[in-house]
Amino acid sequence: TVVIFDGTLPEDAVQKESAKIEEFIKSEAEFERVESWGKKSLAYLINKKKTGVYNLFIYKGDSEKNYAGKIDKLLALNDSVLRHLTCIRDIPKNVEKRRSRFAAITAEPTEEGDLHHE
Repeated sequence: TVVIFDGTLPEDAVQKESAKIEEFIKSEAEFERVESWGKKSLAYLINKKKTGVYNLFIYKGDSEKNYAGKIDKLLALNDSVLRHLTCIRDIPKNVEKRRSRFAAITAEPTEEGDLHHE
């Protein structure tokens, strides 16, 4: 989950908000780490703000328990957060299924006997 905090907040306030999010994630999922990307200029104004402080939260959880949805709801209610985005990483067992499907598609011979490439 990438979180963009209000760039006008003092650094200690951003750290406090980040710690709250980290604690929430730890209570809901398996927390890995947080990366602070620092204060950056925004490409466009968000809530009349020109800068934001970016933090990346990396964690693991069971997709059936909807950890990402719970965290997104928490962030949507936080006034210190300008934007947030959660990306769900691919589950390894699904990767193998896709590879076998792709191999089957690409291994189909064409009329000339060559391998079919899409």
